[in-house]
Amino acid sequence: MEREEIVTTEEIAERIRAALVSSDPSALEPFLSDDAQWGSCVGRNQVIEYMSGASDGVDIEIEEVVTHPDRLVVALRVERAPDLLHQVVFVRDGKIVELRGVADADEALTATPSPGPPSAPDVTSSITGIATILPVRDLDVALDHYGALGFRVSPYDDGGYGYAVRGSADLHFSVQPGVEPRRNASAVYLYVDDADALYAEWRAAGVEGQFFEPHDTEYGLREGAHIDRDGNLLKFGSPLVK
Repeated sequence: MEREEIVTTEEIAERIRAALVSSDPSALEPFLSDDAQWGSCVGRNQVIEYMSGASDGVDIEIEEVVTHPDRLVVALRVERAPDLLHQVVFVRDGKIVELRGVADADEALTATPSPGPPSAPDVTSSITGIATILPVRDLDVALDHYGALGFRVSPYDDGGYGYAVRGSADLHFSVQPGVEPRRNASAVYLYVDDADALYAEWRAAGVEGQFFEPHDTEYGLREGAHIDRDGNLLKFGSPLVK
């Protein structure tokens, strides 16, 4: 059986150049390991997807690529960036295992690859709660809105985050100025004792948004909904009375 020839760092450097010239990060796919990392992204497909999004519409040129047996040091000139950006590309067995931004070429030479995933623990952690994070354009307006719906609301100290709690429902709000209500796909489902009573309460609260009266469903719930001013969908349902 013939041994598979290991790709050299020089060959990987050429593919990186080709990927940048063509603005097509997917050209790197054959050279990425299965568990390749780039920032918070882990896995070949995830790395390619996010690299494609980050480079879309941005003019990037390679100023220099210096190859070493275990890494490449890449200097990039990026549109509107005043200084060169540096990346270290760690290579093992002919595959890229990690790409990481560094301050300069000197740091790229002394940097070490990120540690692998930890070993599985002897015990597993139980999940004691869950909170949904919803995007909003204006935190104060959102807190007033959910306060009128009977939630206990409070802002976080930095003003860009807030909370709304009612019963076992725990909602978090994150300010996202670019949220488009008609395109927002965020949603949460609330299980309630009486969907009709909640609908009547919320409809009488005088808040903006859309309201959908409860109706019987084939899956055993009486279900209504409210869409807030930021496009967040709150469905709510209670068991059908037999």
